[in-house]
Amino acid sequence: MDRTFWRVIANDENALPQGEWVAELAPELLSWLGSPDAELRDEFAYRILAAWIERDQFEPEQLRDMVGQMLDNLHFGLGERDTDSVFLRSYSTLVLMEIVAYDNAHPFLQQFEIARMLDQVLEYLRKERDLRAWVDGPGWAHAVAHTADLLMMLARSLRLGGPELERLLDGIAERLLEPSGVVLVQHEDERLAYAALNVLRRGLVGRAAMERWLGRFIRPAGQESWRAVHTSESASAMRANVTSFVRSRYFQLLRTENPPPDAAEHLAILLATLQSMDIGFYTLA
Repeated sequence: MDRTFWRVIANDENALPQGEWVAELAPELLSWLGSPDAELRDEFAYRILAAWIERDQFEPEQLRDMVGQMLDNLHFGLGERDTDSVFLRSYSTLVLMEIVAYDNAHPFLQQFEIARMLDQVLEYLRKERDLRAWVDGPGWAHAVAHTADLLMMLARSLRLGGPELERLLDGIAERLLEPSGVVLVQHEDERLAYAALNVLRRGLVGRAAMERWLGRFIRPAGQESWRAVHTSESASAMRANVTSFVRSRYFQLLRTENPPPDAAEHLAILLATLQSMDIGFYTLA
């Protein structure tokens, strides 16, 4: 492996290989997605594969095979914490995001393939236990943030209808309500919120479904409010994640230049949710 060669490919779009070159070089790049070496993983593997996908360098069947490989990668080491296996899982979601973005613009996947991908990705998001963001040395792990980016792109897929989009929202809720004990501090809340905003832009999730979904955040399971969670480190972390997410949802919806249908109605539901979650600080005299 000649890093100088790959640096030229990564940084000079005029040096982009074509045709058979791409097919020959892609397996090496795919093998680096799980590398703890940030240059191999992030600058070479992901960056170059994303460019090749965007620039139509793969045939549909090659992309379909890649989807299968990336979905298989999501099971590698799943359940482990603080190991290098997280990089393969996390960066596989980014490659899937690029493929879904390509499919959104140049449809080639079947509806059942997109629906199956959504189901497997939501299962992965629920089961991921390594929630580190920045890791000293290897760099970004960011499994939740990268999966949020994939969900954002899936939310834009016209192959997914209202029921699938509701499952997507429920998957976000299940991740945030998981008592992991980890406070997500590297913009995961904003990226998950942006995925939800793209669901709203489809105009396929009605008021009743949205109220049901947001109702999941009003209180932790089995309790009347969030007031008592200070007694539990994991519940306190959950409250921090949920609160940050709902606030991000509110302000993204308030400030977006591309509001979804019934934006004012959704803002009112979000505000009511935040008020119901309040433990007293919104009503101070």
